[in-house]
Amino acid sequence: MSTAIKYAPRELTDVIYPNHAVHVRITAYARGEMDGHLILWGPNGTGKTTVANLLPYAISGDSAWIESEDFDELLSKKDLKSYLLNSCAVSRMSTSKKYFIVFHEFDNAKANVSKFWTALDKCGEDVMAIITTNEPMQIHQSIRSRFDNIEFPKLKATQVLMRAQEILIAEGVTLPDQDVLHYLKQIENFGDLRKYFKKLDEIIFIVKNNMLLPVVPNSNSRKPSLSLVDKKFSVLI
Repeated sequence: MSTAIKYAPRELTDVIYPNHAVHVRITAYARGEMDGHLILWGPNGTGKTTVANLLPYAISGDSAWIESEDFDELLSKKDLKSYLLNSCAVSRMSTSKKYFIVFHEFDNAKANVSKFWTALDKCGEDVMAIITTNEPMQIHQSIRSRFDNIEFPKLKATQVLMRAQEILIAEGVTLPDQDVLHYLKQIENFGDLRKYFKKLDEIIFIVKNNMLLPVVPNSNSRKPSLSLVDKKFSVLI
């Protein structure tokens, strides 16, 4: 099983946030200190989808009432306003207390978005919409004006290091911080958690198969020769 799946966040406290400001704002929503609709935007692999999926449960617990239809299905409803109002009424009677709508890659929604924001306005604070996108400017301005926009920028290797070490140790791999950071920095230009976790998969594979990791400059941990690494695996690192 890949580390991305095996160690996927189960709650917001497990998330690797791109910066302190994003962490503080998401935590404020989770605790009910802030309320309203959210647009989580940024490049691929920065945690937007994970946060969007976990936030309703952080707010309302395991009983969070979350819309099951995707945005194409929902926006195609003839009487969207009545549908959302009824959903809000049901959620108020449940322990959820709030009706959640979570849509991913919402910049792909083109039709009937005017019905969506009109219906949201009618529901007031009984509904919370959370949408993710790579292209926020492709979302209609009337949607953007009603939502709190939170940017998820690329993740730096230093931000991933602590979680990476926790995972490596759990997998029985012990390496100095400077070595792990060196390997992570080699794919830092992507800023993508999927790439970072793939790098961890490669490190774990090499170590568990008794192969030598490439030399880390200025590291005192060991001085393996690249020539000793099986050529077909040396490209992994």
